[in-house]
This record gives sequence, structure tokens and C-alpha cells, in this order.
Amino acid sequence: MDKINSAYEKALERFQQRKAVPQSEIDRLEYVPVGSAIAASFLREKNYDIIAEIKKHPEDLKKYILLGIQETLLKNILPPSDKTIQEKNYKAIEGIYQIKRDKQAINQTLSELDYLLKYYEQASTKAYSQFKENFAARINARVQAMDKTAAGRMNIDPEKQPGFREEWMKVLNRLNAQYDQLLNEKKEILRKLN
Repeated sequence: MDKINSAYEKALERFQQRKAVPQSEIDRLEYVPVGSAIAASFLREKNYDIIAEIKKHPEDLKKYILLGIQETLLKNILPPSDKTIQEKNYKAIEGIYQIKRDKQAINQTLSELDYLLKYYEQASTKAYSQFKENFAARINARVQAMDKTAAGRMNIDPEKQPGFREEWMKVLNRLNAQYDQLLNEKKEILRKLN
């Protein structure tokens, strides 16, 4: 009984010695997710007024809400490997522009980001056509090696061949890795702007 009592006393003692969590930390933990939810709604809904939503909250909590919005929007800017991602990128960029105050600095950085995204799109299109061409050449070489008479008459679609999609994803992942670093640099600049 003494051991149980002393363990209880020790736990009570540790509880009383704990540090109080500052109100600012509690507010941050509560309102950053609110900002994330606002950003998610902004990305999902067509005519969502992000500024009106921010104005519904007390002035002293807006910095946490803006932090949540900013992080969610930045996380949604990805290498535009398809039209859906590209559209989401531009929606996220629009949201970032709306929440930032220093429009001149933000315009410069967003212009650079836009250039990077467009350059990625061109690079991925070019890489895809080169990959498809090389893959088709390899398939045709195999077919010719197997049957010289049929090879001339066959029109093979490389995209429908086994392994095409897997190999293309490897190439695309390498391309994405190169652009992710540049994209993260631009995101870091955006984080620092007011």
C-alpha cells in the first residue's frame, strides 16, 4: 500500500511541477488547424472568399489562422504532372496572393514560381515524348529480332505495352525530384514574405 501511495504521490508531485502551457501556444494549436480548414475550403470551392473568412476571427488570432492557411496552400503547390494538379497549383497561388500584404514582393516571387511551373510542364512533356519514342524503339527492336516479316507491318502503341507506365513513373519521379528542390526554395521565400 505504501508503494502505491508513494507512486501516486510522485505522480502528483510531477504533475504539480509541470510547466504551464502559454496561452499563445494554446491559441496556435487551436487556430492553425482552423486556417488549414479555411485553405482546404478555398481550394475546394469555386467562389470561396478567403479574406471574408479570415475577418470572422479576432485580430489577435489571425496570425495563427494565416499560418495555417499559408502552410496548407504551400503544401498544395506540387510539380504539375497533370491538369488537375496544375489547376490546384494556380488556385493555391491565388490564395497566397490574397493573404499576403506586400504585393510587390509577392508578385515577383509568384512570377518566378509561375515560370518554374510552366518550365516544368514543358520539360515533362518533352521528357514524356522522348521516353515514349525510346520505349517504342526498344519494343520495335525486340519485335524485329523475333519476327522480321511481321515487324514492318505492326504498329505498336508503346503506352499500351507492359512496363511502360512503371518506367515512365520512374523517369517522372527523377524529374520531380529535381523540381521539388527549386519549388521548395520558392515556397520558403513565400513563407518569409508578409
